[in-house]
Amino acid sequence: MKRLLFAILCALPVFAGIDGTMVNKTTGAPQPGVILQLLQPTQQGLQTIGTVRSDAAGKFHFDQEPAGPKLVQAIYAGVLYTHMIPPGTPTSGVEVPIYDVTKDRAAVKLAEHMILLQPSASELSVSETFIFQNGGTKTFNDSSAGSARFQALGDLKQSPSVSITPPGGMPITRPTEPDKAKNAYRVDYPVMPGETRFDVTYTIPATDPLEVSAKVLEPSAPLHLVVPNGVTLKGDNLESNGQEPTTQAVIYTFKGKDFHVQVVGTGAIPSSGGDGSSQAADTGQPQIAEATPRLYDRMGLILGLTFGVLLLGSILLWRSGSAKPAKGDR
Repeated sequence: MKRLLFAILCALPVFAGIDGTMVNKTTGAPQPGVILQLLQPTQQGLQTIGTVRSDAAGKFHFDQEPAGPKLVQAIYAGVLYTHMIPPGTPTSGVEVPIYDVTKDRAAVKLAEHMILLQPSASELSVSETFIFQNGGTKTFNDSSAGSARFQALGDLKQSPSVSITPPGGMPITRPTEPDKAKNAYRVDYPVMPGETRFDVTYTIPATDPLEVSAKVLEPSAPLHLVVPNGVTLKGDNLESNGQEPTTQAVIYTFKGKDFHVQVVGTGAIPSSGGDGSSQAADTGQPQIAEATPRLYDRMGLILGLTFGVLLLGSILLWRSGSAKPAKGDR
């Protein structure tokens, strides 16, 4: 009987909790003294299951192991890191990466900058995307200056909606902060090694004629302006790049620091149907608890952001493909 009981107990390692190591990818060594939380997504938001601290060898262990998806969050040098543990993946030997921090803006590069304009008779819907590349081994974090900066194309009645997709993570929401110039904003969020994407959406009232102006606060990469088929842009320093094949959206490139364009016509990018709503709801489930309560209050903005993100992603693929020489064409 004792042997049978021992065999049964040995057959239950799945309930042994979650363990792993904090690894500082800047130094390449285990990181001691880091506070970690085990969290589980619920309909009410993220529920904290347990809190531990990594030991002298960087090791950590949670006694609990909730069913379903879960994630480990670690705070290091003022930056919050999130490591997801999907169902069915190992919960022993989990490696949670963290990085040292730098305020040197040269650590990040603006790889892509796009603005999608969708005018109607009453308003102009704006979706602006920044894609930053961090090719180093330190996280860029400067709270006073922010990471992404932009100037809205007009006066706003409410703050812009911002969605951020960190490397290998799910989109989360973050607030904007007013910057020095009129209608200028900044977003305070650390840019970790890898690719981080900032998606900003807002609306402004439509005028007749519809003209928009702004300063390009992130001029290190060319600005691409995108409009639906049937809408045209008029202004200086604009170069037409043709149409994106899937949506027939028209793409322009603007080179300069200040742009003033006239938007002629109305139109919207066709949506993909019912699947988009479901995806938007899942995508909006934040990894940071404070964003949860206001999620469904702004579902319209989230849906618009989702379609804008899908369009801009297809444009990136189209641009990268069209930039390659057509060798072997027959």
